Amino acid sequence: MLLRSLPRLARPYAARELSVWALLAVPTGVLSGGVTGVLVQTVFGTGAPTWVVAVAVALMTGAGSIANMGSLFWAQWGLGRGKVEALAQLQTGLAAVLLAAALAPVGIGGLAAFVIAILAAQILWTGIVTIRASIWRLNYDRSSRFVFAADNQAIVSTLQAATAALTGWLVQAHIDWFRWLLAAASVLVVLSLLRARTLRLRREWRLLAIERRQKENERFRIGRYLSIVREDALFRRYMGCMMLQGSGNLMFTAPLILAMTREIGMSTFSQILVTTVLPTLVVPFSSRYWARILAGVHVISFRRLNSRWFTGAIALTIVGALTGLEPVLWLSALLYGVATGGGMLGWNLGHNDFAPEARAADYLGLNISLTGLRGLLAPLVGVWLYGLLEAVSPGLGPWSLFLPLTLTLAGSISFARFDRDIRKAGNQPADERGVGGSST
Repeated sequence: MLLRSLPRLARPYAARELSVWALLAVPTGVLSGGVTGVLVQTVFGTGAPTWVVAVAVALMTGAGSIANMGSLFWAQWGLGRGKVEALAQLQTGLAAVLLAAALAPVGIGGLAAFVIAILAAQILWTGIVTIRASIWRLNYDRSSRFVFAADNQAIVSTLQAATAALTGWLVQAHIDWFRWLLAAASVLVVLSLLRARTLRLRREWRLLAIERRQKENERFRIGRYLSIVREDALFRRYMGCMMLQGSGNLMFTAPLILAMTREIGMSTFSQILVTTVLPTLVVPFSSRYWARILAGVHVISFRRLNSRWFTGAIALTIVGALTGLEPVLWLSALLYGVATGGGMLGWNLGHNDFAPEARAADYLGLNISLTGLRGLLAPLVGVWLYGLLEAVSPGLGPWSLFLPLTLTLAGSISFARFDRDIRKAGNQPADERGVGGSST
């Protein structure tokens, strides 16, 4: 049913691939920042200094983005490699570190082991996402890619939300039961690996030939990626807007978890409900809406609309955090999920509206790596400000959420101005069929 809107030739590829990502939905559901951040606060924080727990929460909420800094490495590592075999190698590593996370003991040593294991899992997931981008580009044209991404997101998000809810229930029922879920997630990764080996890619031989020539003629150099920033003015501005908005989005979850635990006193299940379950449940319903918009406009115009939803959701989150009203936090989580449905599509596919075909992996790598930079810094700044305000006066910590709101609002305004300037100039960046990025 989901695949009927795809061209007939693309459906066999899509049907096999959907099963691969569906099996990986449980592992990625456990790895989501809201879940691991709450686990650190609830399970592994016992006996550890408060500031250590706060830093660990920040690292967990930003882990997925921090790991993105390795995308440039994965893009280079994947050059000339068969994409199915590369995917299988990464899945093997992911299964191993999930099992290691399940065995981490309670206490400060276990806290360190758990944080390292989750960061390693997210680094490997970044490699999988990088390889996945090549698979999607091979098997689907631009229009089909948006449709397939929305279908995939609908299935994966539903399973991720169910996994997050189950994790919250297990931890609330018995503090160690989440370990069985992590072990099961490791097994599902192995099953996904076996399914991935059956994937067939269209015209992969041509892509591999291009990549092997590229790898022979040009070793990895950071300058190759910096040249994109230097030469493509439109993509440079796009990355600047993303840095503002993305920093706000990545900053607010860590201090929110601290506020829900310390000021509001919410249960573990309720915290995971707000940070992960409700936003993730909404994604399948909103992704189709966003996919139709993104298929018809350039990603700059798309981000102009999408960023407003992020700003409104974080503003409502502040109201809920300051008043302690859980229903307000539930509503803000739902709005954030609507925004995320579009944000994920734009993040996975938006670089194609700037990149020439030969440099698509470079553009994606740069985009993902900059996400990693803000994923490292933004949550740490958020918990630092939370702690600073608490030191000034206990109970002031939730007011730290105004900083991520300010950043997200600034990003929204920047996207609106960017779109207006592009329309006024009558200039559009090169799309995936072009031969080079635009510069102005």
